[in-house]
Amino acid sequence: MNPDLLCAAVQEAPVYLDRFDRRHYDEAFREYVERFGPAYLEAGRETGGDEEALTALAESILDRLEAGWKRRRFWDRSAVRANEKQMVVAYLSPMLLGLEEPACLCLAKTLRDRWTARWPKDGYGIAPFTKIQAGFRYAIAGIDLPDPERERRRDDDVL
Repeated sequence: MNPDLLCAAVQEAPVYLDRFDRRHYDEAFREYVERFGPAYLEAGRETGGDEEALTALAESILDRLEAGWKRRRFWDRSAVRANEKQMVVAYLSPMLLGLEEPACLCLAKTLRDRWTARWPKDGYGIAPFTKIQAGFRYAIAGIDLPDPERERRRDDDVL
């Protein structure tokens, strides 16, 4: 297990958050899973699904993230923390839920629980990739429009 690579999955926020939109999220998520999925699969398998090992892994990741925030200048810390939290919600957790290793599913839940235990006012929920992707609005200048792709899929379902 490479703890630096595990944390890089969260700390490389600008690379992936810039593509967190309706058009680019699918491709960015696939690239993210290709890059970081094997490391998290290995880490999950190393824990063997043991609750104590999963908690230790989650705590280790959160310790490294927090240490990174403390190294930042004080005016930049909250923005970096918010971006890294968004990475956990939009990329890391859906990836862990989608991996076929039961320990990875448990790791997603353990990370969420340990985050909430450390920062009770800053908790988050987890959702699979499909639910996040379906949540993007099709809008121009803030005005909702019918999504042509969804309409086409709906028409195909009726036929």
